[in-house]
Amino acid sequence: MPPSRRAILAACATSVSISVAGCFGQEDVEFDDEVPEPVADHLSSANNVDGSITDRTGESELVVAVGPGGNLAYDPALVRIDPGTRVIWEWESNGHTVTSSDGTFDIDTAQESTGYEVSSQFDQPGEYLYECRPHSAAGHRGAVIVD
Repeated sequence: MPPSRRAILAACATSVSISVAGCFGQEDVEFDDEVPEPVADHLSSANNVDGSITDRTGESELVVAVGPGGNLAYDPALVRIDPGTRVIWEWESNGHTVTSSDGTFDIDTAQESTGYEVSSQFDQPGEYLYECRPHSAAGHRGAVIVD
């Protein structure tokens, strides 16, 4: 006897639940002691974050991939740079923004295509938290620490 419609719908729902679970941010990231608490809070359920800081001090510019591989992430998602470093956000998939939590910058390029890039120079020490507005709840968040 073929499976009932109810059994097929239940199997599909389970499959979708498992697939969607991987789209959202991770939980229980343990951050290094050098990660400031506001940054850790912002990135606690962000994608592509393992709790450590990518150190790019000593470099004059840094490229951050936006949506690499079609994922809802930035790469690197957490980075330390020197004052005066230019950060270039390069879109690797469509439909994303780079919006700071404090309103310092809002790169609203959700309609731009793959290959689009925008840069910003960080001259002042501080913690710059940002997100993709359409995908923030799904873990598409990042941070730049300038010191």
